[in-house]
Amino acid sequence: MIVIPAIDIMDGKAVRLKKGKKDTAVVYSENPLEIVDYFNDIGIDRIHIVDLDAAFSGGRKNNRELIRKLASRAKAFVEVGGGVRSLLDVEELLCCYVNKVVVGTMPVKNPGEFEKVAERFSDRIIAGVDVENGFVKISGWEENPHIDYIAFLLKMRDMGINEAIITDIKKDGMLEGIDFEFYKDIALKTDLEIIISGGVKDIADIKKAKKIEKYGIKGIIIGKAFYEKTISLEEALEVAG
Repeated sequence: MIVIPAIDIMDGKAVRLKKGKKDTAVVYSENPLEIVDYFNDIGIDRIHIVDLDAAFSGGRKNNRELIRKLASRAKAFVEVGGGVRSLLDVEELLCCYVNKVVVGTMPVKNPGEFEKVAERFSDRIIAGVDVENGFVKISGWEENPHIDYIAFLLKMRDMGINEAIITDIKKDGMLEGIDFEFYKDIALKTDLEIIISGGVKDIADIKKAKKIEKYGIKGIIIGKAFYEKTISLEEALEVAG
């Protein structure tokens, strides 16, 4: 199981939100490049980067130049999401050190465009599925199109996407621990490689995630727990194997 620390970017800074709400942003670093250096030093294999400005603006505002610098600096595999709305967005990200792109809103808002993306880059796309009360939320979690999350994931699978990041919105940024039955159920119903996102509190969550790895859990994203120092990434790496 892969331990995947997150860097959420807003106005060029590393921040964390609570339940995805923009007005809850707390700045943890004025220079996210230093965070990448630390990840390099401890041997992180994969980094999750979110462009919050792009997510909230629908791509009109972004931190793409900084993300290119972060990705080029990283020794790890880099995945990037937030505000990816077109084939051009995907191409621009994949051209410059980014290994995979996380897409969530485009399949709902512009399915025709997403079909082009899936045809060309299915092996480099991760379905980003943010769930609240059984439904997918999009556009930086500001819209609820009333789409069942399992149905959405099955559609992604049928389009050739084999990996999905599932964010449990009610847990995100709350340091309350993870709902593991929720993730186990998704993995069993969809036959996708599932990455857990939202709610990691401490090393106990990594141990529990490891126990359900056999059902199709590929990795776990660690965000606020790292920045608030309620978890050690070094210990998480050891536990995850």
